[in-house]
Amino acid sequence: MTSVTVDAARIELNEGETVLDGLLREGIEHPHGCKSGVCQSCILQLSEGEVPNVAQRSLTAAQQQLGYFLACQCKPNSDICAVSGTVTAAKVCANILSIEKLNAHVLRLRMEAEMAFKAGQYISVWNPQGQSRCYSIASLSSETGIIELHIKLLPGGVFSEWFDKSLAVGESVEISGPMGECIYTAAPDQPLLLAGIGTGLAPLYGILQDALHAQHKGSITLVVAAKNSSQLYLMNQLRVLEQQVDNLTVHFLVQTLDDNKQDVRVADIYQFIKETHPVTKGYRAFLCGADSFVKKMKKHIFLSGADMKDISADAFLPSG
Repeated sequence: MTSVTVDAARIELNEGETVLDGLLREGIEHPHGCKSGVCQSCILQLSEGEVPNVAQRSLTAAQQQLGYFLACQCKPNSDICAVSGTVTAAKVCANILSIEKLNAHVLRLRMEAEMAFKAGQYISVWNPQGQSRCYSIASLSSETGIIELHIKLLPGGVFSEWFDKSLAVGESVEISGPMGECIYTAAPDQPLLLAGIGTGLAPLYGILQDALHAQHKGSITLVVAAKNSSQLYLMNQLRVLEQQVDNLTVHFLVQTLDDNKQDVRVADIYQFIKETHPVTKGYRAFLCGADSFVKKMKKHIFLSGADMKDISADAFLPSG
């Protein structure tokens, strides 16, 4: 018999029985609906073992890569362990390696922690008072063990003040996660469009590094926007990278100029992408930033031809 452990519950499956049917037979409540793989309400995330392809067939490439599967479609051939969405991610300690300002508005925080993650996912950072904020991961997927965050500094913000004035290198903080499905998944020759506003660059920077690490062959276009040029960051690094990578193009857009930067264009990001990418059929798109921008941009990318499953988004909610 095959053993299945979901959260703290361990069951033995009968021959030919799905994980969902086994849970229900044992009186273990688990969300479900259609039992045919359509509603996806029975979704679980694999932590140990392997599941058959049919259990992931209707999921997105990102969900598959993160180990998600449908309990109603899963008849495992060997023992597995999984967690449900109701389980809160355990907190782990992260050691602060560096704190530096990328500009007057953005802080880069690098930490080391034993946590498996994919670039573009996000984590929760907890302060000593038990409060938390979510931040997207800007570093290459967890091979290095280094987690990089880009923190937007908001005047009077609880976490902004803590990061900027109190937290010091060598100290430790509690983090939990990772969460989110905005990660690099694409066919090697598929064109990529990465678009973000402000610190929406953080997950895009990580996704870009993952794509380059995977030796992505298709064209890669990164479009970053801000209110003015003083709010842009990592410009020099990205320009150098653009010169080194033949298939990478980087655009910096602002609403108003406030310095003499020659490589910044005054343009609305939504209109700019509509003009430069009128047809997005076959594209893999990543959209990160304010919720209003993400929704509007996602609609255009879809209506101009991209498959909805090829559009990943990370929408930010304002918090300090």
